[in-house]
Amino acid sequence: MIKNLSQLKKVLAGKPRIEITGHCLPEYVGQVRQVTLANTAAFYSSMYDQPDHKISRANNGLGSQMMWSKAPFWVFRDGICSIFDSDTEHDAKHLIMAFRVLDETSQGAGHQQRPPPPGSP
Repeated sequence: MIKNLSQLKKVLAGKPRIEITGHCLPEYVGQVRQVTLANTAAFYSSMYDQPDHKISRANNGLGSQMMWSKAPFWVFRDGICSIFDSDTEHDAKHLIMAFRVLDETSQGAGHQQRPPPPGSP
């Protein structure tokens, strides 16, 4: 389970899938995304198995961008990673996005097998 921003950066470098559990735009809740790039400034994610979706095509095919921000803007609780627009107010009013990592490995990066899509047997 991810406990801090440093661990999250390492895990997302492995390009796992994430599921959005909370978002400032409610229509994004429930989306499954594939992390396409995680660097020192941000991570990018596209719609899982939907290469033609407008989110997947954003940023020259890297998908939607989320800047890392500083550790006080993040909360890690019960497997959910949440980023807020405030370093002191961590409530629904200040939530940018909350997600869980679906393909986390103990090493955090690399050597992952691609799991079946959600809902498949």
